[in-house]
Order: sequence, then structure tokens, then C-alpha cells
Amino acid sequence: MIFLYIISIIVYIALIFITMSIAGQKNRSVFGFGIFAVFLPLIALIVVLIINPGKPGAAIESEASSGD
Repeated sequence: MIFLYIISIIVYIALIFITMSIAGQKNRSVFGFGIFAVFLPLIALIVVLIINPGKPGAAIESEASSGD
């Protein structure tokens, strides 16, 4: 029985790291998706797989242009 708990913890942690990795590849917030994945790992993984990749530096550009 304890074997199942160990396997489930390993899968849980793996889902978090996989979600964070994909978020980083898509130029999304790694920390934000990591927190999301801590609470809802499967939903976070599905969301990060569905979203479109962001443009590099897009958040910085939008902050700079909104200050006019």
C-alpha cells in the first residue's frame, strides 16, 4: 500500500515539473504555472498545453507602452 503512495507522490511532483517546463518553453510564467500545478496539476497541464506560445518580452513591451 505504501508503494502506491510513493508512486502517486512521484507522479504529482513530475506533473508539476512537466507543467513548469512546458510553460517556460511557451514563454509563460513558470512560477505562476508552478503554483497553479501545485493545487490542480492535471488541469494546469491541460491549460498549459492548450495556450498559445507568448512572444518573448511581450509583458515588458506592454508595460512600457502603457506608461504613455
